[in-house]
Amino acid sequence: DTGTAHAVLAHAAMATPGAARLRVTSSTAGISGPASGGECNGASASDEYFPLGQTFSHSNSTSRSKHNFVKAIYKFVPLLEWFPAYRWHEDGMKDLSGGLTLGCILVAQSLAHAELCKVSPINGPYSCILPPILYSFFGTCVHSSVGTGGLVSLLTGEQMTHFGDTEEERTKASAIFTLLVGVMITLMGVFRLAFLVRFLSRPALSGFITASALLIMASQLKPMVGLPKSDTGGLLQIAVLHPGQLNDFSPVTVLFSLAGLAFVRTVPWGKDYHWTLKVVSDFKELVLLAVTALAALIVPQNFGYVRIVGAVPSGLPSMQWPLRTADDFSQVSDMIPGAFLVALVTFLSSFAGAKKFAMKAGYQVVALNELLALGIANLGGALNGAVPTQIGLSRMGIAYSTGVKSQLGANMYVALVVMIVLQLFSGYISFVPKCTLSVIILNGASHLTEFDHMRWLWSLRSTRTRQRTYIVDFAVWWVACIFTLHFGAFKGILAPVGVSLLLIVYQVADPPITVLGWDAAQRRWSSMKVYSDARHRTGILVFRLEGPLFYANIERLQEWLAEMEVAADSEGQPLRALILSAAAMPFVDTTALEALRQTIDAYHQRNVAFLVANASGQPQRILRHALADLLPDGSLVDAWNVDRCVAFLADQEERRYRCSLDVAAPEKPPIISESKDLVLPVPHVEFPSASSRASTSVSAVGKPHLLPDEGHDGGSSSSRDRRSASLGRRLLSDSGGSSARGRSRARSEDGGFDQEVRPLLRQAAWVAHAGADGRVASPRHHRSRSAESRGSQLTRGAAWSSEPNMNQMPEVETGKLVQ
Repeated sequence: DTGTAHAVLAHAAMATPGAARLRVTSSTAGISGPASGGECNGASASDEYFPLGQTFSHSNSTSRSKHNFVKAIYKFVPLLEWFPAYRWHEDGMKDLSGGLTLGCILVAQSLAHAELCKVSPINGPYSCILPPILYSFFGTCVHSSVGTGGLVSLLTGEQMTHFGDTEEERTKASAIFTLLVGVMITLMGVFRLAFLVRFLSRPALSGFITASALLIMASQLKPMVGLPKSDTGGLLQIAVLHPGQLNDFSPVTVLFSLAGLAFVRTVPWGKDYHWTLKVVSDFKELVLLAVTALAALIVPQNFGYVRIVGAVPSGLPSMQWPLRTADDFSQVSDMIPGAFLVALVTFLSSFAGAKKFAMKAGYQVVALNELLALGIANLGGALNGAVPTQIGLSRMGIAYSTGVKSQLGANMYVALVVMIVLQLFSGYISFVPKCTLSVIILNGASHLTEFDHMRWLWSLRSTRTRQRTYIVDFAVWWVACIFTLHFGAFKGILAPVGVSLLLIVYQVADPPITVLGWDAAQRRWSSMKVYSDARHRTGILVFRLEGPLFYANIERLQEWLAEMEVAADSEGQPLRALILSAAAMPFVDTTALEALRQTIDAYHQRNVAFLVANASGQPQRILRHALADLLPDGSLVDAWNVDRCVAFLADQEERRYRCSLDVAAPEKPPIISESKDLVLPVPHVEFPSASSRASTSVSAVGKPHLLPDEGHDGGSSSSRDRRSASLGRRLLSDSGGSSARGRSRARSEDGGFDQEVRPLLRQAAWVAHAGADGRVASPRHHRSRSAESRGSQLTRGAAWSSEPNMNQMPEVETGKLVQ
């Protein structure tokens, strides 16, 4: 009602973080309560709020258009919505303290990441000015701290080695590379191509990140021992191929590195003992830079040489367009493949971290906004010589733990801190030892390894799934890790992407097919592999396709059905009916539809029934349109479940069974009415003729047990469904089950029918042999019962029942009476 609508909208406005609130009256909103003359449930008009700062009007099309335009602007630039409603008194100090912490940390990390990018160290802090500010306008993650990152810096560094031999040349090329990365991420957002990153599975990404972290750590070993920077390779390559260069290491540099590494690893342990240790722990990277820079100045040169950053420009960076000469434009085509790959990794790693902390904090991030925000951030950063930037996972954890409440604390204050440091303290950066930057990089990379994920994948071996997912994902993790370690981060990422694509093809071409059985305890059809109590019904195969049915896997389904049919024949229990459960089948394409029609037609020619259960959505509509003549009328209109399909088969079985007994038409009406919805070819059951019954003892007829002992009728309210389900429960259930009346059904000693079937055999024998001595005997009494009160009579499907009194049967020759 109208009052509820107002209450819901008001609650949503009050609960929306940062939503602008505007008081409106019911008449302004175009909504009025039916009993209150414009006020809803007696609520005051001043209590009503709407998000986005706009009222809803249903009468004025101009107002609606204006509202839609404003809503689109707010969606594109979320800052316009949350900033006017920012709570300065409640959240201002939390954001300010968090921004100061993140800014100091980012200054130290960006200097180290610039070294990893193989560009001038000062370009690291340059990358943390415009990108965080631009992200704040378009991003939707409150805790995202945009800046340099170890993984993206490693990929960038591998690319920069191809575009310059000196640090100055690589620094210039990095701005062009960042521009291309920003363009590609922005285009991915404009054309909504966020799905491209989904081709990299989680195990593949985990293996790639772990190997990249190991490469990052290995690349920092050489500067940590003071070896001269050259293109010889890493420390391991030098030790194996060029062992003579190990004599050039610097003992003082090794001492600085070991002391710095011990400091950053042990300080966090003591932050709970005193508040000063906590402050030092939070700013450990900045403290390490200051202490080592001071130590490098006072260490006597005769103890050894410590390489330092050297002279860097002072003040803030200048703004300039990266593409200025013909040589710059000539590099663009060579950078495009690498820039595309870095763009994918940037968004993938950033969005994964943003989703993680958004779920933890209870809000939602929008992939489209994140793409646009990251793309525009890199475009702006390229104007002042930035390297590609991303959302830092470790910095997001710091923002969350320090209580950051908005983009002000996560990004804007951070950029302000970086600018202050560059303006006032850029001259002191030149004294920072490069081995200290390597220590910071190595410490950060050590937290990127995901060996725990690999161990978790291996722990899934206890699931024992058909496709052995644990083995596939475990192998993918190691393929991504080994390829990355051998070929490097840039070429190594192609291997997990390729493996992920192969996995997609494999999973859609060979989807899991689950065989279902009746679980009497849970009273439903369940997977026979998962539930040990689920029982297979002789002669009937119920299966579920776990995935779409289309051109890539229809042949696999046909092959699987043929294998199941051969297996059933080899066990002496040939299939009489098949039921496809489409509950987990999202769509069907035309190729699969045509092949499925041919398959069903082939089964009908062999007198094997084929039904479809639990169809919904697109499969239900397209199957109803194309296969209506091969399936029972109404089976796809009402979306039959498995129980109802089995009840239908029981109906057909009863019909054929009655025809085989050849009961005289004048004596009784037909058991099953000749309705038009019973035209489906069904399994034919060969029963012994009446004459053969007269001369031999009754034996079990080989009819399939189609229904479970206490199954349902599939939820149908029609009498035909209730009759068929009741018949199936008592005639066609497995031996050893309980009847509807709860008594045991023991087989006769000669293997004949159970006690509930025997009355019909007596009746059938009486009808078949009553005329043997020239007399016709009618049944002694007739009784009409409901479906629930027909006891042990087999003819529960009819509206009436006739049962001969075996104690008062006419005198006939003993040999002509079938017991």
